[in-house]
Amino acid sequence: MGRAIKSVEILILVDGHVAMGTLLGEAGFSALVDVIYDDESKFRLLFDTGSDTPALQHNLGILEEDLDSIDILVLSHGHWDHVGGVMDVLAEVDKKIPVLCHPHALAQKIFVREDDTIPIGIQDFFEKDDLEKMTDLILSRDPYQISEGIWSTGEVPRTNEFEKLTGKLLDVVTEIEGETHPDKLLDDLSLVFQLKDENIVILAGCCHAGIVNTANHASTITGSSSIVGIVGGLHLNNASAERMKYTLDTLVGYPLTLVAPCHCTGLRGKAAFMNTFGDTFLHVGVGSKITFPVS
Repeated sequence: MGRAIKSVEILILVDGHVAMGTLLGEAGFSALVDVIYDDESKFRLLFDTGSDTPALQHNLGILEEDLDSIDILVLSHGHWDHVGGVMDVLAEVDKKIPVLCHPHALAQKIFVREDDTIPIGIQDFFEKDDLEKMTDLILSRDPYQISEGIWSTGEVPRTNEFEKLTGKLLDVVTEIEGETHPDKLLDDLSLVFQLKDENIVILAGCCHAGIVNTANHASTITGSSSIVGIVGGLHLNNASAERMKYTLDTLVGYPLTLVAPCHCTGLRGKAAFMNTFGDTFLHVGVGSKITFPVS
């Protein structure tokens, strides 16, 4: 038999909320994940990089962490606040590491207003060719097994009527194979960890596909519906009351022991989770370390 996950440790490096000390906040997201296996071996990954502000490098220094030991960089999607630091990270890491993302994460993304257009994708930071020169690029629409017990979701099937793109996201277009389309954010993916006891932890970047859809997909990938942890951005900042109720009513059906929504979840979303989950809710930010051990 192969090795199995004994614990998952998630350290938030970039977020809009600072949990401690002289760390810096920014409007992006990044998390450093350490997976410890039952044979005491380890796997380390970086999930997103935040934008191109000094926050990531500053926080790494304050937290006395470095990125030389990461085994892979995973990008949740192609928005500026998740990919802006990619080239700086790759330049810092003293080895060639793979980068995993959906193909559309590397497409141009543009916010369109009546009198203006604003680039919100990779185009202000790097091009696909730049990335290919510095890394082993893994592009996958499907679930991808990163290591034992670790998957990216790939495209998340959107099977309910509640979790739809809303607000400014409806004004974003993307360029795919030379043609411009409304951006459905098919590149949105999350990470799924299956511990030795079959329990599941989900780490989301923005969860544009919806956390209910993502949880359903995680169960399909792993064959387990024992979801005990959800961490990351859930993009509920402008969710309707109907969507919020549907989300919470569904999630309480899982055996969650810890929920730590942050980033784009928004104040209303965090408050709703806190009121619903009580002591299971954890208010997190830059510097927070969340550990999920085998039960």
